[in-house]
Amino acid sequence: MTTVNRELLLDSALDFANRALKAYTENDTRVILVNAAISLEHLSKAYLCNMNPALLVELRNGSWDSLLHLTGHGDKAAKKFPRTISAREAVERLKKVIPDFTTPERINDLINVRDGVVHTGFLDEKATREILVAALRVSNELFEALSVPEHVRWGRHNELVDSLISQSLNEIQRDVKHRMAAAKLRIEEILARIPEYERGSVMLARQTQAIRVIMESERMAAVTCPVCGEENANYIGQVHYEPDEDVEFDGEGGYITTVMGVTAYLKVSRFVCGCCELRLENRDELEAAGLESELVSHADDIRIADDPETEWWKPAD
Repeated sequence: MTTVNRELLLDSALDFANRALKAYTENDTRVILVNAAISLEHLSKAYLCNMNPALLVELRNGSWDSLLHLTGHGDKAAKKFPRTISAREAVERLKKVIPDFTTPERINDLINVRDGVVHTGFLDEKATREILVAALRVSNELFEALSVPEHVRWGRHNELVDSLISQSLNEIQRDVKHRMAAAKLRIEEILARIPEYERGSVMLARQTQAIRVIMESERMAAVTCPVCGEENANYIGQVHYEPDEDVEFDGEGGYITTVMGVTAYLKVSRFVCGCCELRLENRDELEAAGLESELVSHADDIRIADDPETEWWKPAD
């Protein structure tokens, strides 16, 4: 006897959502929307099943055995497995039972992918993201209606989903959030295969061996990576410095300028973390990741480090 219930459908929806989001972070465009479509189909059916399992039965002749399975009497059915409604029909039934429930046009595109009408190879990166975002937004509505907690819905992909469905982010911000999510997934999968007592040395080795292309005029500064928390990630930029001056009138109509110290500025242009492999290439990307684009240091005297691969400034000897 085959049993179809809310929890089984919900677990499947969560699993396929995780598969879709993992594929998105890895740019595996062949399976992003296929998995997202199955997730939305099973989530839609979970909602209908939560109301009454009989709502999943196709309205046609020969549905008796499916009705028996879905109402808990599968032992009396002649057929071994129930036949349930399609993804398209599940969404249409939701519109009839949920007040004000509507779906964007992109959901039709997603269902066409599910039905094999549209091949994922025909969709470019922008269209794929738009369809995925539409699916995530509708799924959020259904999760809310099913009282599924936010931390359960998307697992380790919560931040990625927030950035995708946000209407206030621009393209640069979405791209950076995407790369940060991919970097987080990458380092988590690497560390999961390494004993805990070895992880520190592995992180240090990855950071040390990272390739950094540094021009002669550039300097580096250590910074904590916003993704993996490694403290020895690097800012890369150019140093500018200005004297700190104190001006006093000399009593004869002029003034005396005294240099009190130096202010050094590191104008950050790039960020590199060898551990999770996150790289940011300009100030807009730094800002999108929540990182500084300028560092400031004050001292009585400062000499700029001669070696591009050392810290960007040091107090004078």
